[in-house]
Order: sequence, then C-alpha cells, then structure tokens
Amino acid sequence: MRLLTNPSEVQLIAKPPHGKVPYWGKVRTISADDIALYCDKEQFDGLCRLGCPNYGKKWSCPPYSPLYNDFSSGFQALCVVLLGLNLDELGYIKQDYLKVKAANSMLKSRVDRTLRMCITDGEKYVSTGSCRLCKPCRKKIEEPCAHPAMRTFSFEALGVNVSTMVKDIFDVNLLWYKRGLLPLYTCVVAGLLTNENPPDQRIISKLIEI
Repeated sequence: MRLLTNPSEVQLIAKPPHGKVPYWGKVRTISADDIALYCDKEQFDGLCRLGCPNYGKKWSCPPYSPLYNDFSSGFQALCVVLLGLNLDELGYIKQDYLKVKAANSMLKSRVDRTLRMCITDGEKYVSTGSCRLCKPCRKKIEEPCAHPAMRTFSFEALGVNVSTMVKDIFDVNLLWYKRGLLPLYTCVVAGLLTNENPPDQRIISKLIEI
C-alpha cells in the first residue's frame, strides 16, 4: 500500500445535552488505487443481502451501489477518516446497546458534517453507512434518486473490507457489539477522494471546529 501521509491524530470533544464527551480522530491519505486490495463486491453484497434491512431498499445500498474501482475512477488519493469513542464515556446511558447506538450516531453525524464542509468541486466522499439525504429514500417509493450527484456510498456498499483496511492504515481493530458484551470503543470510517494536495489538515481543522 502506498501511504502518502503519516497518520494525524486529534483529541476531540462532543457536547451533547448530558455534558462533554471526549472522542478521537485519525486521518491518513493513501493511494486511491490501493483500496482495490480490500475489495470483494460479491462477498459484501451477499453479506448485506443476508444481514441488512436496507438491502435493495436504498439507492445507496447493494445491489445498486457501484464497485469501488468505478466510484474512485480518476482519483489519485483517498483520505481515510476514522473517529472513535470509548464507551465508558457514556456512563449516563444504562443499556449497553443504547450506548453503542448513541456513540455511532454522534460519530456519524460529525464525520458526515465534516466531510460535507470540506469537500470541494471535483472531489467525492465515502460516507459512513447509507446515504441519509432523503427520508425516506426514493427507492422505498419506487422513484428515481432525488439527488444522484450528491448521493453517497459507504465503503462496505462499495465492496471494501473496512476492518482489514483500517487495521493496515491505522493499526486499529474495529470492535463490534455482541449481546451481553460491550466493546471498549466504537468507530466510524469515512473517506475523501481527491486529486488535490492531501486534505488531512483541512479535515482535522474542521473536526476541531464543529
């Protein structure tokens, strides 16, 4: 893998109604082409079909999402953004599953907002989870996508093995909630495709600002 920048790390603070919640971010730019090493669209479409309620119900999800190689065609660099939150910071939430749900919601909203603020003409971003521009997605009422130029896709929807990618780029293991077993932390992963100078510091600055 061609790593174009060293990893940048930042300590951040969210301010939900219950007070301040620390979380962290890691950012690194790599060659966009090298993500193909982690792609298996058929496998991940199959996993979505078996385990995700959004399969076939959103234009941003399989089987309608493109291959990563097609989505990233023409781009030289991909800046990967990883946000994480230690779940013991949410002690005011008593149920473990709700801690994970709240943490993921908090992190997803921040990384999506950051990348939408950072993106410039000629760039694309890879979102966390399915596109959330329209509620409901027009696919659910069998209409064409209302905003095809703005529609986003997740790494998983593009066929990327996110766990292996994140381990190789940041040396971080993604942890998952299992019934009765709360992970130490939870993470979300997004990315920005660009042909400009590595946007690491541009993204870090926005993360601090929001």
